[in-house]
Amino acid sequence: MLTKILAVILLLTITMVSPSTSYRLQINVSNQLSKGRKITVRCESKDDDLGSRRLVNGDVYSWSFSRNIFGTTLFWCDVATARSKKHLSFNAYDESQRKKGMPKLHELTWEIKDDGLYFAGFPMPIAPWVSE
Repeated sequence: MLTKILAVILLLTITMVSPSTSYRLQINVSNQLSKGRKITVRCESKDDDLGSRRLVNGDVYSWSFSRNIFGTTLFWCDVATARSKKHLSFNAYDESQRKKGMPKLHELTWEIKDDGLYFAGFPMPIAPWVSE
């Protein structure tokens, strides 16, 4: 009897998880470099290695995911130019930043431009390129 009660409590707990963790979020990384320059983008989380993608100007690397119930979801990306002369790294999604005021959007778009990394719609770069 106690086992059945515990099973019911567990089931109720699982179904009561906040709906805000159940919807899927989408991340987009867009190559907005001039002159058709290519970049390599590699993104991952603690649990998922999404692999590397080569993007020419105008290409977008996208993926979607659901936040974990612990509020610790984090995806980061490394970006390098074609000959690895420049690179930059950034957190594509960080649940802790979302709690600190990051826009609560279902879709986040990052733009890689000649002078660095931009969050789509913001006029200033968030991170500059680092030369090798």
